[in-house]
Parts: sequence; C-alpha cells; structure tokens
Amino acid sequence: MESTGSVGEAPGGPRVLVVGGGIAGLGAAQRLCGHSAFPHLRVLEATARAGGRIRSERSFGGVVEVGAHWIHGPSRGNPIFQLAAEYGLLGEKELSEENQLVETGGHVGLPSVSYASSGARVSLQLVAEMATLFYGLIDQTREFLHAAETPVPSVGEYLKKEIGQHVAGWTEDEETRKLKLAILNSFFNLECCVSGTHSMDLVALAPFGEYTVLPGLDCTFSKGYQGLTNCMMASLPEDTVVFEKPVKTIHWNGSFQEAAFPGETFPVSVECEDGDRFLAHHVIVTVPLGLSTFSVGSLPGLSLSSWRLCRMKKYFCVSPRCSGE
Repeated sequence: MESTGSVGEAPGGPRVLVVGGGIAGLGAAQRLCGHSAFPHLRVLEATARAGGRIRSERSFGGVVEVGAHWIHGPSRGNPIFQLAAEYGLLGEKELSEENQLVETGGHVGLPSVSYASSGARVSLQLVAEMATLFYGLIDQTREFLHAAETPVPSVGEYLKKEIGQHVAGWTEDEETRKLKLAILNSFFNLECCVSGTHSMDLVALAPFGEYTVLPGLDCTFSKGYQGLTNCMMASLPEDTVVFEKPVKTIHWNGSFQEAAFPGETFPVSVECEDGDRFLAHHVIVTVPLGLSTFSVGSLPGLSLSSWRLCRMKKYFCVSPRCSGE
C-alpha cells in the first residue's frame, strides 16, 4: 500500500526535501532551518544513522575513524574548520593562527616513522625522496588545467606513466626498487583519500587543477570526526531527519496532490523504496563529490546526459530543476 509522507504539518511556505543525511544534507538543512522562509523541511536518509561518510567508532581503547579522518586545509576559508571551531571540537594548537597559516601545497605531511610489511623500519630519507617525486608530479598535473589536450585522460594514468620513466632510471638493487614502489603506492592510496576516490584513474586530468588548496596544517578530531555531524544533528528541530528512507525515484516537473491538503499541488514527488511518497516544492539532492558517470544510472530520476550537463555547469543541487550557484 502506498502512503504519502508529509513534509510539513500545515500549508504555508514552500516544502523542501533534502535527500541524503551526510554532512552536505545536514548542512543544507541547518542553513534552511535557520531561515523563516522555509518552515517545512525534511531530510530523507537511507540508513539508520546520519553522517554519511563520517563515522567514528570507539575501539582498541580509542577512536577509530571508519570514514573521514582529518580536516584538509584547516583555516578560515574552510567551512568544516569553521563549524568544528564553532562547536568547540578542536584544541588550542589546531585553532592557533600559526597552524592556520602553514602552507602545505595541499599535500599531507610525512609520517614520523614508517614500517615495511616485514616489520622493518623504513628510512625516512627514502620516504622523503619518494614524497618529493610523487608530489612533484601531482603539482605538474595542475599545468593541464587550461590545456587544449591532455596526454592521458586521468591523473592516475599520468602519474603511472611519469613514474614508469623514473623507475627506468633507477640503479639500486631489486629490493630497494620494490621498496620505493611500495612507498609510492602508499602515496597513491593517500591521494585517493584526499581526492575522495577509489582510484586516481577515475579522476580526470584536465580539471584536476581546479582544486583549491587552502592553507593550514591538517588536523584531526581528538574525540572523533563524527562529533561534528552529531552537533549538526542536535541543532536541527526534532524529527527533521527521517531515517531508513532510501529514495527510489524522483518525479520532477509534475502536478502532484495529497488528500491532506486539497487544492494544493506540488511539482516534485519523491518515491522511497518502501512505497512512501513525499511531495515537495523543492528538492535538494546530495551525493558524494566523487560520484562517477559509471554509477549515475542508479541515481533516482537523473539521466546520464543531465548529470553530465550538471557537472559541466558545476551545478550542485536540483530544486526542482537543476539550479546553479
């Protein structure tokens, strides 16, 4: 049996739905809840918890970050840093002016100690040497931002091609060469975390230089990153977020009605997998930034061609048609 969910208890003012209870969805809800023009708001979250890719667990006598680990570029221009500071989630060192002014070039700092899979300690000099090579090549990728053509489609392919040329000139013994490649592979994995992707082969080379590098020495949350989304959740009115409501289809540009409010029509109908429908005037769809065109077919009510158009025009939300910043 299909039922219709209500975004607001009474008419008056536009109804707004936010699809996704990750940090983007919570941030949108937080901003809208603070505005009197949007009295009727709901967030539909597919799982039983909010936070999306941000998840902290208590284990092994401390905090284990299952998702996001650190604030990249913690300075005044970073909204995550601003929220964390506002909620008192950072220490004096992280909040210091000195820490915020450090220029890292967008690269993660080197570890103080490294070990091989055998348990042997790896020379910091060797790690630094490979870091210089890897991050030097990362910096080179930004040179293709306004280029008419690129030598290869992705950042990953470019890095592997360039590294292959360096490897050909190495004169060390086989074990040292293997160790160098293992260190470089670690930097590849770390860069995947920074870029929010499973593989750098999925990151296009041409627009990679658009990435804005903020100053500040990367920092973590001593009590867990999830403390941030917990605070955001606590700031929302009760029952704003509806859990375990995975969205199946979004029907745009229609004329939908519900029995509770006769005579009122809504341009958007959001259909959930359990059969429930939520009618709204505007819908904000939040999806991971690293979403590739390979998975667009699973997006509710969004075709591959319209997704490419949204990415080309840098659209970030859909309400009820794609609306640019």
